[in-house]
Amino acid sequence: MYSAIVRDHFTKPRNVGDLDSPDAVGFAKNEADGDQVQLQLQIRDGTITDVKMRVMGCVAAIASTSLLTELIKGKTVSEAAALTRETLTESLGGLPENKVRCSLTCIDALNQALDNS
Repeated sequence: MYSAIVRDHFTKPRNVGDLDSPDAVGFAKNEADGDQVQLQLQIRDGTITDVKMRVMGCVAAIASTSLLTELIKGKTVSEAAALTRETLTESLGGLPENKVRCSLTCIDALNQALDNS
C-alpha cells in the first residue's frame, strides 16, 4: 500500500524535536482526520538552515512531514514556498488516493511558518 520511501520515513522520521530559538513556527491541523503538524524553522540570510517537526497523525502525515523537512533544509524561503503537494507526493513515491489529503497538513504548516518568518 505504501512505497518504500513512505515506510522508511514513517519508521525512521527525520528532524523530530524542537529548535532552541526558531525564527518561524507553523502549525496546521487537518480537521477531517485530526492530523496535526508543527514545523519550526531556523532561517539565516533567506535560507532555511534547520528545521524540526512534531507530528501527530497517520503513516502518510508522519512520512510526508519527515520528507518535507529534508526537502526544505538548505533551500531558500522562496524555494520552500514553491513546494507543491504534487512534488511532495511524487517524492514519496506516491500515496494512496485516500491518504493524499494527509500530506497537505505539512504543506499548510510550512506555509504558515513561512508567512510568520
